[in-house]
This record gives sequence, C-alpha cells and structure tokens, in this order.
Amino acid sequence: MSNRGRRSAEERAEARRRARYAAQGRDDELDANDDDDEVAATGAAQSGGGSFLTRLFPPAPPLPGMRDPFAEFRYDGPFRGPVGGLYLLARNPVPWLGLGAIWSAARLMLEFAAAFGGIGSVVAIVASLAAFGGLIAAGWIGWQRPWLFGLMASIVGILMFSGLTEAILAGTEFEFRSGQVFLSSIVQEVAGFQPLFGALAGWYGGYLRRRMAQNVATSRTSRAAGARRR
Repeated sequence: MSNRGRRSAEERAEARRRARYAAQGRDDELDANDDDDEVAATGAAQSGGGSFLTRLFPPAPPLPGMRDPFAEFRYDGPFRGPVGGLYLLARNPVPWLGLGAIWSAARLMLEFAAAFGGIGSVVAIVASLAAFGGLIAAGWIGWQRPWLFGLMASIVGILMFSGLTEAILAGTEFEFRSGQVFLSSIVQEVAGFQPLFGALAGWYGGYLRRRMAQNVATSRTSRAAGARRR
C-alpha cells in the first residue's frame, strides 16, 4: 500500500472513531485521547532520530512564564549580540560574580588539599564537586544566556584564585617576584581550557533547567488528561 493510500485509510478510520465517540456522547474522552497522543508524539520526536548529541540532549523549549530579558534593551546597533551580553551581565551580577567566587574558593581548597593531612582526599573531592556545581549553577541562574554566565563565572574565578594564590605564597620561602604567581596561574588555567569548560558547564545548567521545566509541564498535562478521563 502506498503512503497516500495508507494516510487515506488512517484518516477514514479516525473519522469513524470520532463519529462513534460523538454518537456515544464521549467527546471528553476523545479530547483526552487526543491530548495523550500529542504528548506521546512530542516525546517520540524528542527521543528519537537525529544525531548522537541530539539524542543525548533533546531540544528544550525556553522557560515558560519568564519575562523577556531584553524587554528594556534599547540598543539596535551593529554589535547587538555582544552589547546584549554585557547588558545581561550588568543586570544579573550574582550568577557570575558570586558563583565565580565559589569556584575560586573550591579551586583554592583543591590546590592546597594536601595541607589538610589525612582528610586531604575528602577535601579534594568536595572541592571538585563544589567547583563543578558552581559553574552549572551559574548557567541555571543565568538562564537568559547560560553559556555566557558560565564563562564569566570561570573567568572571575580564575582571577580570584590566582590573586589569592599570589597572596598566600607572597610571604613564604619561595621568593616569587610580584605578580609572577598571579600571571602563571592564569596562564595555567587558560591552557587547561577552564574558560571553555565553564561555558559548557553553564550551558548545561541552563539546559537542565529548561528540561526540568518541560518535564513538569508534560506531567501536568498528563495528569489533567487522566482527570478528564475519570
């Protein structure tokens, strides 16, 4: 049977089903079934097909009920993208300044974990989780452009961590010239692709928030459809 013939048969079967439900006074049940079919089709479209990355990270819609972050943004020049990013950062400093500070503290604990003696390994694990979670949280809170907030949190964290390391080692037996530790620490973190890692972690934080909001909305739709059937 051709695709056209198959579609015609399915359409006739659907028409007969609707006529039968209408004759029996079961319009509400028909609507509920339609809702279930729509939810199932949406889930199948998100979970099937596409590339490996698409299957690993199915597309997630924008957060529902959130105000447009650029509602009061008036710049319309040639550099709207970069200027818009600076606008978001200026209006929402907590995700990148606060969580950048958390990252720097966790990175400092990781750097000097050996000084904690027998619990040094535990301190290192906790510090690694805190640093990783801080960058994800930056994207979660900075949902307007999560990768940018993750990137800036990592940059702020690197600067703070390098400055604190310089201050700690300034009075030790190691006679570093002023600023040498600060600069070498920055170079080391950048060479380790920490800013790129921050951008990816921030993007994942924003993606995770959108996916969770979508799952909640889908669950509510399913419960409403079940309630109508009852």
